[in-house]
Amino acid sequence: MPMSKMYSKSVMQWNPFVGCEFGCQYCKKSFQRMLKWVGVMQSCKKCSSFAPHTHPGRLTAKFPRTKDGEFIFTCSTGDISFCDPSYRNKILEVIRANPDRTFLIQSKNPGALKSVDFPENVILGTTLETNRVKEYAGVSKAPLPEQRFMDLLVIDHPKKMITIEPVIEFDPDIMKEWVRTIKPVMVWIGYDSRKSGLIEPATAKVLRFIEDLESEGFNVIPKLIRAPHPVLGILSPISRSRKTMVKAEQ
Repeated sequence: MPMSKMYSKSVMQWNPFVGCEFGCQYCKKSFQRMLKWVGVMQSCKKCSSFAPHTHPGRLTAKFPRTKDGEFIFTCSTGDISFCDPSYRNKILEVIRANPDRTFLIQSKNPGALKSVDFPENVILGTTLETNRVKEYAGVSKAPLPEQRFMDLLVIDHPKKMITIEPVIEFDPDIMKEWVRTIKPVMVWIGYDSRKSGLIEPATAKVLRFIEDLESEGFNVIPKLIRAPHPVLGILSPISRSRKTMVKAEQ
């Protein structure tokens, strides 16, 4: 089970637009902290504050080739739903000009993108950390995951992606039905790597959920998956080869 803090299938992170106002609890320790130092090094106050803004000079970037399953993670340090439509169209024009590359665009507000005509070489994704409202309270100012699911569902686009990261306590039957309904080309799943105090599900539950999706033919790509330390009782990374042992410990 390969694990990564970033998408392992991403061959490049392309950020012509940066920033977000959703204030996700776990993002403050990851992307926002990272962009603070990037802003200092590049003398960009908006990067330092994570305020939504553009970097037009990056529209002329050169892109590596993408093999099957790979992609260029577009606006990885922001949410494109905050982007002005006219500038967003410039980003999409660059993507259309590179039809032999695949680009991933991910948003926690797909409802704001319903009228956008995305190029065919875009994988459109959203984050669905949980289906539960109570456990999600205070985590983010973004639309609730259930709303994101419904908004992504109605967008007429052939390639969609779901990321269940950081995974929060959830109901497997509901989450599996969401995946079945969306029919994503890939599903990413992983625990919070920043210790943000989220209400997390048991490891065995997550592993069983992954197995169930895989048995239905879905392309599930685990990121950080944790198991209780046998002595210290804390969480530690595990690999797919340890799945049987983890189940035996439950």
